Amino acid sequence: MPASTPDVSILVPTYGRPAAVRDLLASLARQTLDPARFEVVVVDDGSPEPVALAPGDHPFATTLLRQENAGPAAARNRGLEACRGALTLILNDDAVPHPELLREHLDAHAAAPARTAVLGSFPFTAEARRHPFVQVLEGSDLLFDFPGLRPGKLHGWTFFWTCNLSLPTDALRAVGGFDAERFRDAIVEDVELGYRLEQQGWKVLYHPEARCEHDHVLTPEAYFRRHVLLGKNLARMARKYDDPRFLWLPEGVALDAEFRLRAQATVEAQHAVTGRVLQKLRDLEERLAGTVVPPGTLETVRGLVRKTGNVPFLRGMLLELDGGDPGPALDGGPPEGERTSVVVVSHQSLDQLRRCVEALRRCAEPAHPIELIIVDNGSTDGSAEWLEQQDDVVLLRNESNLGAPRARNQALAHARGAWVAFLDSDAMVTPGWLGRLLHHGAVDAGAACVGPVTNRAAHGQAIEAEGLGTVEARDALAASRRAERPLACRYASLMSSFCILVRRSTIDRIGGFDERFGPWGFEDDDFTLRARLAGGRLRVAQDVFVEHEGYAGPKLERHDDLLVRNWRRFAAKWGLPNAHRHGDYSGLAALAARTWSDEALRVPPESPAALPAEPARTVAAAPTPRIRT
Repeated sequence: MPASTPDVSILVPTYGRPAAVRDLLASLARQTLDPARFEVVVVDDGSPEPVALAPGDHPFATTLLRQENAGPAAARNRGLEACRGALTLILNDDAVPHPELLREHLDAHAAAPARTAVLGSFPFTAEARRHPFVQVLEGSDLLFDFPGLRPGKLHGWTFFWTCNLSLPTDALRAVGGFDAERFRDAIVEDVELGYRLEQQGWKVLYHPEARCEHDHVLTPEAYFRRHVLLGKNLARMARKYDDPRFLWLPEGVALDAEFRLRAQATVEAQHAVTGRVLQKLRDLEERLAGTVVPPGTLETVRGLVRKTGNVPFLRGMLLELDGGDPGPALDGGPPEGERTSVVVVSHQSLDQLRRCVEALRRCAEPAHPIELIIVDNGSTDGSAEWLEQQDDVVLLRNESNLGAPRARNQALAHARGAWVAFLDSDAMVTPGWLGRLLHHGAVDAGAACVGPVTNRAAHGQAIEAEGLGTVEARDALAASRRAERPLACRYASLMSSFCILVRRSTIDRIGGFDERFGPWGFEDDDFTLRARLAGGRLRVAQDVFVEHEGYAGPKLERHDDLLVRNWRRFAAKWGLPNAHRHGDYSGLAALAARTWSDEALRVPPESPAALPAEPARTVAAAPTPRIRT
């Protein structure tokens, strides 16, 4: 332990750049400030090639700490424990300090008012500026808004940038350091700390004479990735403080379902444009490498980057608010290899059931495997016996007709997919149906349910579909929709469950189908309404067509009576003002405006079954339901 306490501790988090750290320490050795007056604390944040510091290699005191990779905020907190100086100067590991850097920081603090952090300048190095995109960033507000700073003046928390910033060590400790649990990325974690300091009266003094250069080349790809992280972490900050203004939103705008939907629509509409802009920036890098970019070109490119940067920013925001970034799926499609559970309920519909299963087999996609779970509800037409002979079917066999809601809940206890597709036995899928629905789900992480268009369904999912009646006609219509409307969608208030893909996390949150709507009718309205009230979106894929054949047999005979009875149950459950008016959904808007707890929305299955490790390929002798796989 050195005998004297240093005036300033230099805190440097690092990951994966040992050469940069060595160069930084070499630069610090050239400081005009007496080496006895400062120390350097380096925190290696789990680098693949660990940083090595040999005692005595430098004229100043050094401390090297190591930790498992946890991000720069956690690394700074770890290093803060070891800082002994009255002031702490936080630098990037790719900083190139001017010889007077430390003296300038100390002089600025000596003249500054109380509760002041000092921010020095941070221009790119001459070598970095040989890259055209770095010239675009330099002197603009696209990366750090140094042009917006006034030398010698005090500024707010948005300028609390830890690239070249000093403040009393005790102040950092008193405010609790960085919020490393919420902010792991190397962005926003510093301004969030600045915001907390500002609540205690702290300001940022810009002192450009405290000069430190930035030895880093930021590519256009890296810049847009950074904007994704910026959107994600500012949204996280907005959530922490329950204030959407952190996302630069106008007063009164909330991070509600409507706002997130608009953001999703913007990303989907503009993502391809952003890709084209990115390619232009790559071309600029190649064409003008090593030259000075003309001022007019710089301003044009800056305007283009500023405009298109909103799209990756919104992607990051959606990553935080909805749990997924639309970008990768828009570029490459849905993940492959994940299993989807397909649930079919059948009662007295052997012919249609055969066509349904045959269509599923014919349209199987190796990249998107399924497990097919069929619940037979007490059929006496040979359906169960036929299903017993199908090797690719998990059969749940009920002795009597327990209704569609209960049967689907029975199947949920055996479904293992990340998505669950509910399919009526009179629904006939078309080639690519599942991959396309999964693509919509991958693009839109906020979509709780995804459904196709069809020839017969409620809630606006029906389209004009003339000339059906053969497999060829059905497939031709599906192919034309797929070609003409790739990834086109609309959002619904409710959806039909004749064919609906549901995110498993939605089921885990709101439960299964409400069995009061047995044997069928409005159970899908209720389920999709609960999914929407839980914050999910109901996405109708305009590029997926699935045929829905007409009712037949007992279902047709009871159709009108069941709909009238279950409408009354639906309206009573949700307190709709016009319960006596069949199909009057005018009260749904008021429901959507309320905040709902998971407990208020959840409908657990009446008789949940334990999830088996893997279904055995035998016929179970247990009572209802009997399982055959």
